[in-house]
Formats: sequence, structure tokens, C-alpha cells
Amino acid sequence: MENRIKELRKERGITLKELSGSVGLAISTLSGYEKKENEKGSRKPKIENWHKLADFFGVTVEYLQGQRNDNCKHHSKEELQYFNALKYGYCPYCGHKLCK
Repeated sequence: MENRIKELRKERGITLKELSGSVGLAISTLSGYEKKENEKGSRKPKIENWHKLADFFGVTVEYLQGQRNDNCKHHSKEELQYFNALKYGYCPYCGHKLCK
């Protein structure tokens, strides 16, 4: 299954330029993330970028990656950021690895 970056961006009426400005990633990088895996120019996000994008959209990393179909709607964006940080060990705000 492909990731949901483009799907969520389109659902919310956000341009690549707007998303780029909000998460601090280049438009070309985001465009590569949105391409299908076998498509020319496709890229896979680093874990810290998965976190930035999941936090922006208010979803779990697994949902954004297309690994799960059930996105948790019972928690706030802040709670999801905290859960993602605990699971993957990255700061939900800057993407840096957390100390253990």
C-alpha cells in the first residue's frame, strides 16, 4: 500500500508549497514522497520526516505510511505527537532523537 501523504494533503486543500513551508521540507522532497514506489523520482521519508508529516496531519506514522487503515480519532494532535515520540524516540516538534 502506498503512503497517504498526497491523499491527506489533497483532502485538506493544501498545496505542496504550503506543506513545505509548514513542515520545513523542500517541495521536491515532498513531491518525491508522494510518488508511487516504482515511479521515477520517488523517495522514502526518513523517520524524522515521517514524524513531521504525521504531526502536521494529526495522524499516526503507521496510518500515514499506509500500514494501518484505522487512524485513531480519539486523541488530539498533541497526544498523537506524544505517542509517536514515545514509540519512535524522536521529538515531535523538531525531529531530533530523544535521549533515553
